[in-house]
Amino acid sequence: MKHTSLLAAFVLAAALTTGTIASAAKLSTADAAWIGKCMDQLKRENANKTVLRKYCVCMHGYFDDNADVSQSDMEHMFPPAHRLCVRRSGWK
Repeated sequence: MKHTSLLAAFVLAAALTTGTIASAAKLSTADAAWIGKCMDQLKRENANKTVLRKYCVCMHGYFDDNADVSQSDMEHMFPPAHRLCVRRSGWK
């Protein structure tokens, strides 16, 4: 678990330094499906779809293969990414 946290911190630092997060234009079918599932899970939050999409695309950018990881699991595994994505998406 410690290794995962250290790796996640490194990934966040790299993303912040370079400003790169997965682009919606470069998503595979599996990526788009994961983002759609993420948006479905967050419907109850009453945020608009554009904000939800930005948030989910941002969260997706932090993990190489997240098909088996839910959005809520990602939030719990790496809270700094969650906070950053909330801020970047404009979620209030």
